[in-house]
Order: sequence, then C-alpha cells, then structure tokens
Amino acid sequence: MSQDSVEKLMGRFITDDRFRTEAAASLAELCRLEGYDLTEGELSLVARIDVHAFERIAVQLDPGLRRAGRVVIITGKKGNP
Repeated sequence: MSQDSVEKLMGRFITDDRFRTEAAASLAELCRLEGYDLTEGELSLVARIDVHAFERIAVQLDPGLRRAGRVVIITGKKGNP
C-alpha cells in the first residue's frame, strides 16, 4: 500500500462516520468494496486499527469537515474514494 493510500484510508476513518461504522463490522471487506487494493499482509495490519480511536478524533472536528449524515451507496465498484 502506498503512503498516499494509507493517508486516504486514515482520512476516511476520521471524516466518514458511515465508513467507521462499517469498518468496525468488517474492515477488510470494506477496504475491498471501497477499492483499497491491499495485500493480505496489509489487510492484516489494517485489521489491527482501533476504529473507535478515530471516533474520538472525529467528534472534535467541525461538522463541515465530516461526511456525517451523507448517504453513500457502496456499489462494489473498484476505485479509491
């Protein structure tokens, strides 16, 4: 995974409430559906992330910087968000 992909993934955790909620259920599957092209080793590393830690950061952000309340439909189509 490139540094750019890592930064995008971390940004999603912080700014996207829906993403965090779905990641808590199955982060590896969500990464696949969202188009993050990760190796098994990278998925293993990502699976160790404490999704709830990002929640504590997100609640401190101005709502204008978050995706809270946005309806996002996952189509399974590949491509970075």
